Amino acid sequence: MRISKTFVIFWALVIFVFSSLSFAQGKSVKIEVVFDKSVKPVYENIDLSVSLTTTFADMKDNTARIVHVLGISKESTSRKVNEFVRDERGDYVYFKGNYYKIGDKRRYTYDEKQKTYVVDKYGRYVYLQEYAWARKQEEKYITSDFYLLKSYEIPVTNYYIYLVVTDIDLQTFFIKSITPIVGKGSTVERAIENARKIFSTVVNEYSPDKVDIAVIFEKGFDPILRTALLATLQEDTRYNIYDRLYIDEIMEIVRTSDLLGTEQIVVKFQPPRYLITFENLVKSDYQFTEDRYYFFENPVNGAYIKKSVGNLDVPVKVEVGSYYRYDSNTKRYVFDKEKGSYVKYYKGPWEKDNYIYETRFYDYILYKVTKLNTFYSLLMKVFDTEKGTLVGSRFFSKQIETVLKEPVDRFGTEEVDFHTDAKIRSYYWMTDEIQEFLQLLFPLSTAISQISGEKALLESGKNIGAKPGYVFQSIADGYTTSFMRLERVYEKSSEARIFYIVPGADVEPHSLVIETKQFPDSLGMRFGFFIEKEAYGMKIGYIQSNIYGNYQWSLTFSFSTPYDTSSVDKMISPVAFEFSKFLFGDNIELLLGTSFNIVSESSGASYISDYGVLIGLALSSYLRNSVLSYGGACFYTEVTYTIPLSNFELSPNNMNLSIGVDMRF
Repeated sequence: MRISKTFVIFWALVIFVFSSLSFAQGKSVKIEVVFDKSVKPVYENIDLSVSLTTTFADMKDNTARIVHVLGISKESTSRKVNEFVRDERGDYVYFKGNYYKIGDKRRYTYDEKQKTYVVDKYGRYVYLQEYAWARKQEEKYITSDFYLLKSYEIPVTNYYIYLVVTDIDLQTFFIKSITPIVGKGSTVERAIENARKIFSTVVNEYSPDKVDIAVIFEKGFDPILRTALLATLQEDTRYNIYDRLYIDEIMEIVRTSDLLGTEQIVVKFQPPRYLITFENLVKSDYQFTEDRYYFFENPVNGAYIKKSVGNLDVPVKVEVGSYYRYDSNTKRYVFDKEKGSYVKYYKGPWEKDNYIYETRFYDYILYKVTKLNTFYSLLMKVFDTEKGTLVGSRFFSKQIETVLKEPVDRFGTEEVDFHTDAKIRSYYWMTDEIQEFLQLLFPLSTAISQISGEKALLESGKNIGAKPGYVFQSIADGYTTSFMRLERVYEKSSEARIFYIVPGADVEPHSLVIETKQFPDSLGMRFGFFIEKEAYGMKIGYIQSNIYGNYQWSLTFSFSTPYDTSSVDKMISPVAFEFSKFLFGDNIELLLGTSFNIVSESSGASYISDYGVLIGLALSSYLRNSVLSYGGACFYTEVTYTIPLSNFELSPNNMNLSIGVDMRF
C-alpha cells in the first residue's frame, strides 16, 4: 500500500503536538492544589482545582508549588439605588450638581425685547419655582433637561477565598516561602484573580541573612485571623517566617502526593532562631442598630441648618427663602431678599436670638443604621530558641465599630459594607500593631560602605528585608552619629540619604547602622499665639531646617482679633504673611512680609483694606533640649514696622510690638 507524503507529514505533526502536550502535562505536576476538609473542590459549578492551577502556574524554574485552599465563602446583601434618566415626562431637573423635583413642566425662552422669559416648548430654560433660596426671581429660570427618577434594589455579593501558597526549591528541597492570602471579588474567578495579584506583591523568599522565625498558634485559633496575621508578617520581608504547625501539614501533603516525583525526598526547612506563639485568643462580634442623622446639602429649598449639640450635629429648621440684614440704626434685623446675609431659625426658649449668618442649607434623613462591633484580644510571646529565654511579650486587644449600610444622598441611595470585610479589616488593623512590635524586637543592621555628601551606600538590601523609607542610625564608639532614610534598595546594597547629623559628629565608612523607629524628624510646622497693642491672634506656618536640625527660614500666616469689638457696623480682622530668615542660630529672625485688614460689615459685605509691607526682628527663648531632638515651645518677642502702601505715611504708630508663645515641630 502506498502512503502519500502529505499523509506522513500530517501524522508527524499530530505526534509532535501530542508529545508537546504530554511534556507540558508532565511539567504541570510542579503545582498541586490541596483542599481543606471543609472545602469542596467544586464551588458553584466552578472547578477550583483547574482555576487555581491555571492562575498560579507561573512559578520560577526548579520550583514546586502547593496551593492550599483553607476556605471559600460568599456574602450577599442588597442596596437601594436611585437613577435619574433623561425623559420629557420626568418631574426632576438638574441644578447645582443635584436633582430637584419641579412643579412647572413648561419650557421658556428669554425675550430680549421684553426682557422677560416667555413660554416656548422648544426653549432651553425651565422654571424652578421650588428654588426658595434664589435672591431674585430671574435666578429661578435655569437650563436643564427633565429627568425621571427610578428607584430599585440591587443585590450585591462578594466571594472570599483563603489560600496558603507554598513554594519548594526542587534542587535543595528547602521551603522557599509560605504565603497566606485572602482574595476577594464579585465572582469566584475575580476572587481567585485578586488573590493572585496579592500574591505577586508579596516577595519574601528565603535568605540566609534574614532572621529565622517559626510561628505557633494555639489549637482552634481562628483560621481567618491566622491567615491575616501570617500575610501581614510575610509582607515584612525581614524574616524567614513560617507557620511551624503548617510545615507538618505541608510535609504530609508532599508524602502523599507525587509533587516532587519521588516518595523518598524529605522537604527541609531552616531551624528557627526565634519562636512566636499566639495564645489566649478571645473574640466576639455583634450587630446592633441605631438612629443617625444624615445631612445632605440642598441649596434650592433646604429647610434646615446644622447646629452642634455636644458631639452631634442636629437639624434646626429655618424660615425657608427669607434673608435678613442687620439695621444698625434700628438695631433690628430687617427682611432683605437680595442683600441679606442672615437667616431666621426657630430657636429654643433658652436662646436670646434666632438670627444666624448661614449660607448652607440641608435636608436630612433619620436613618436606622446597622453597625457591627468587633472585639478581640490575644497574647503574643517571642522566644529565643538558642538561649531558651523570653525575648518579649505583649497583650493585644482591639474593638472596632463598622457601619454596614448607610445613605449617601437625600433620596436614600445606599452604600453597603460587608460583615466579612469588616472582620478582615479589623484583623489587619491588629496585625499592623503586631508587625510594629516585632520590628522593634528585630531591627535590621548593616554597615556603610561609602559616603558621598549626604548620600550613604549600605552593604545590605533586599537580602536582609530592607525597604525604601526605612530609617537607620549610624553608630561609632557606641554613640549615634547620624540618621539616614533608605531611598533605593537593591539585592545586596542600598542607597540612603542622611537627613540628620549629630552636631560635632562625623559619619565614616564602615560604621555600623541599625534600623530605628525613633529619630529626629521635623514636620516643618510652627504654631503660636500672640498679643499686641490692639489685638490678639494666632499664627501657623512652615519652618525649614538643614541636615543638622538647625532652622534656616520660615513662612507663616497670622490673623488677629481686635480687643475692641463694640462696633456693630463692621468687624476688622488684621491678617499678615511673614517670611523670616534665622540669623546666628535658632533664636533671632529677620522678618519681611505683608499685612492687610479684612473688613466685614453688618450688611454682609466684606472687603480688604490697609495694605502694607512690614519688616521686623523676632527674638525667642528657644533652646534645644538634646542634640537628638529639636522643636518644642518657647516665648518670643517680635518688633515690626509697617509701611502702608496707600499713602506711604511714616509714623511711630506704624511700629508694633507683640509677645507670644511659639511652638515648633
